[in-house]
Amino acid sequence: MLKVDHLSIGHDGRELVRDISFELAPGECVLLAGPNGTGKTTLLKWLASGAAVVLIPTNIPKVKGFTVEAFVRTGCYRESDWRGRISKEVEDRMEEALKMLGIEALRKRDISTLSDGEFQKACLATGLTRRAEVLLLDEPTAHLDVENRIDVLRTLREVARKTGTAVLFSSHDLHDALQVADRVFALTRDGRFLASPSVISSEVEKSKTAVLRAAFPALANLR
Repeated sequence: MLKVDHLSIGHDGRELVRDISFELAPGECVLLAGPNGTGKTTLLKWLASGAAVVLIPTNIPKVKGFTVEAFVRTGCYRESDWRGRISKEVEDRMEEALKMLGIEALRKRDISTLSDGEFQKACLATGLTRRAEVLLLDEPTAHLDVENRIDVLRTLREVARKTGTAVLFSSHDLHDALQVADRVFALTRDGRFLASPSVISSEVEKSKTAVLRAAFPALANLR
């Protein structure tokens, strides 16, 4: 699905994280955590260069004048012909995505009128319509209230389970994100990459919190 071996990332001539190695399996939902400035966005952008990988960045603007349907179509420009038309197959995939995400009834709504939670689902629909094997999301719950935050996180897990798409998302909402994440990846201030095991066992939940404690020493009381 997606395999990374001994990757080092950085910018402006400065190394941020070294020796990043992991493999994402189909249907996994994985949290990427770490303090600000440790390279989460940099890593997601690097991973997005791969084939069949779609990155949904944070703070996508709600441009007035685009319906949900038009917004998703525009996001599928790589699948369109030179006139901007998409095939019947892509149309059908868009219908499936809107229905699965529960926003089919919003297809004619202007995206500027959507709630932040509804708009995040419209962004997800673009990735699903493009049949991404790996879906990357940079802070998908940023600026959402509690209800919408939980709804979007549960939707990410549902997308992974139902479609077999591997989902890797960054978030600072650690408590809520842990409820849906199968595994945790973390970047530390001293440039290390940490990952909880992919093996399903009674120790998985403990290992996820252990990874977060290593990345955030202040979370000594995290359970």
